[in-house]
Amino acid sequence: MIDLSTLIKPDDPKPIYVQLVEGLRHAITQGRLAVGTRLPASRTLAHDLGVSRSTVIQSYDQLVAEGYIASRPGSGVFVEDITPLAAVPAPIAPLATSQAPHSYTSGMLRPGEPDPALFPTGVWARTIARVSRSTPEALCILNDPFGDDMLRAEIANYLHRWRGMTCTPDQILVTSGAREALELGLDLVIDGQDIGLESPGFSPLHRFAAVRHWPVRWLTPGQHGPELPRDLAKVTVLTPSHQFPLGGTLPIAQRQAFLAQAQAQDAWIIEDDFDSEFRYAGQPVPAMAGLDQTGRCLYVGTFSKTFSHAIRLGYLVLPPALVPHMRQRFVHPSAGASVTAQRPLAHFMADGQYDKHIRRARRHYGERYEAAVTALANWPKVWGRFRHHRAGMQIAFHLAEGIDDTQICATAASEGFAVQPLSSNTPVGAAQGLLIGFCRTQPQDIAPQIAQLGQHISATQTRAF
Repeated sequence: MIDLSTLIKPDDPKPIYVQLVEGLRHAITQGRLAVGTRLPASRTLAHDLGVSRSTVIQSYDQLVAEGYIASRPGSGVFVEDITPLAAVPAPIAPLATSQAPHSYTSGMLRPGEPDPALFPTGVWARTIARVSRSTPEALCILNDPFGDDMLRAEIANYLHRWRGMTCTPDQILVTSGAREALELGLDLVIDGQDIGLESPGFSPLHRFAAVRHWPVRWLTPGQHGPELPRDLAKVTVLTPSHQFPLGGTLPIAQRQAFLAQAQAQDAWIIEDDFDSEFRYAGQPVPAMAGLDQTGRCLYVGTFSKTFSHAIRLGYLVLPPALVPHMRQRFVHPSAGASVTAQRPLAHFMADGQYDKHIRRARRHYGERYEAAVTALANWPKVWGRFRHHRAGMQIAFHLAEGIDDTQICATAASEGFAVQPLSSNTPVGAAQGLLIGFCRTQPQDIAPQIAQLGQHISATQTRAF
């Protein structure tokens, strides 16, 4: 029998969650918990230590992510083999000073990134200055672990205007980005069961599920999005307004079918609405969460695509029934989101500047999108095809059979391109294609760059034969 009663010390000022993580980590690294040892069930350990079960689950999740333990569905939680790193025989040589530093912003035709030149720096700076004068404490103090109350109210108003959703600020959790919102939502509702993921889809989610050993049900792609399976997984993650990375909009009938099946099977839908604002024909399609009448849909939004990657803010909208469960999980204030940017962003939205910025960005990106599809239409048909979705921040060009997307991207990178292989977004690399961005490129530069990229495809084909 494993004695873990000494992990929690009443006189220790550290939070219980930190004590539990550090205590288990120390016991594993010191060998007191041997490799293969089965740890107590979360409910059992919580009872023995006199703490909440959510605290134990959060601690276990942290150690799973760090690799100290592994969760095996149906069997329990077990200690992993932690092999100490071997001593480094010699100091690592510094990089040669002649090498140019890597620039995150470099790379032509990089997909999925906003143009920093469109960021309203002057208005943003004045907004920060105004908050600094009027409520400086809001830049460094967070009174609610779910985020700044004014920002959550403005997000609720924004979702009502732009996404057709009705929610209260209490349902909104501010996060450090869409990825954190997705992970928090998944950890809340999946409870070690299976997950439904799009393929091709968001590759970080594929890795996140693999680390947690969640069984994955891959959704079959259709022309407008994933097909509805006969049985849903416990949690299904969808990008219904603009499927990532292929594009396409899930029809309303199919959205309703997913929601109805989730209700019937006690399952959950997580809607990742990553760049829905950028539709270049008509108005943005209402969110799937706006159709949800039974509280089965969690909604993930981000400011990284619409505003700036550097702000690092996103949000998770919870069904009302899940709000108390999520609040129990937050033993520390904030979900990792920057406190400093939250109140200024709230004022920026309240003043109408955020809506104004989106309309301006959508106009510019629409021009660049048209320039990109016009240039891609000049590529030989034998190279492949693409769909004219008139939406999003990248175009998926499907390569013909026998053309290797990773090879093209590797050779193009040597000349400064940042296009990405479509195969990296599938579990076994089945789909071959190129994800081509256009938002960061001036309209007059798009055609020459796409023509130059085409030269790499032509060269790859020449070497193949």
